[in-house]
Amino acid sequence: MSISELSKAWADHNRRFANFCFVYPVISRRAKGLSIGINCTPNCACSYDCIYCQVNKKNTSAKVPSVDEIISELKEILSIYHNTKLAEHFPNIEEKNRILRDIALSGDGEPTLYPYFAELCERLKEIPEIPKLVLITNAAQLEKVQSFNGEIWGKLDAGTDEWLNFINRPAKGIDIASIENNLKFAVSRFPLRIQTMLCEVQGKTASEMEIKNYAQIIQRVYETNPKNLLSVQIYSVARPVAENTVQPLPMEFLENVKKKVEEKNSNLTVEIF
Repeated sequence: MSISELSKAWADHNRRFANFCFVYPVISRRAKGLSIGINCTPNCACSYDCIYCQVNKKNTSAKVPSVDEIISELKEILSIYHNTKLAEHFPNIEEKNRILRDIALSGDGEPTLYPYFAELCERLKEIPEIPKLVLITNAAQLEKVQSFNGEIWGKLDAGTDEWLNFINRPAKGIDIASIENNLKFAVSRFPLRIQTMLCEVQGKTASEMEIKNYAQIIQRVYETNPKNLLSVQIYSVARPVAENTVQPLPMEFLENVKKKVEEKNSNLTVEIF
């Protein structure tokens, strides 16, 4: 298998699989293998309108699944995985890259806005085949997460309100201070990975001051509970986005941000993709 085949798989996070409506498999660069996604918000419900969003937002009237529907599909796809390792679905991907790494609450919108979120989290605890459960969230509603048997991957794309409003375009009442507080809340209770999307938009990139402020927020989150901040994941655009003014950044830019974060705290694990 060539690197290009793996890169193609990383770029294709299609949320439709066979006759399934709410559960889908992807090859994830950040999960480092196969991730099975749960799309509990196919109606695209979200408190962000990120300028780099990779979701087709035409399905705002899509049916919101019941917890039973999600659990049924999840059990079925896990059965398929254990029997076939999804070789037919990913014919050009070696088996070592098709090892199931996690089940991820992700999808077309913000998972914590799913109306039955707490019930779903409880039901997922009953499935022994799950290697690891991950909540991929924009971190704007983390107070909803009172009980979760897994890792939280929380978004932090900015260090100031100015950049937050430019990149993430959050709903009214969401600011950088509330995101920081939510990440502190999460890291005080759960294993946390901070996820950061960096990209060029309309010819603009995050300034040195922006990166400095961002690194300071990460440090304050770390100090809240050092053992629970597992890593910081910094990445750029790898999949098609809706707005053509959004462009990926070179690895050198990501390396510089990683360096700034590590200068604040050499104990942090910082990964770039």
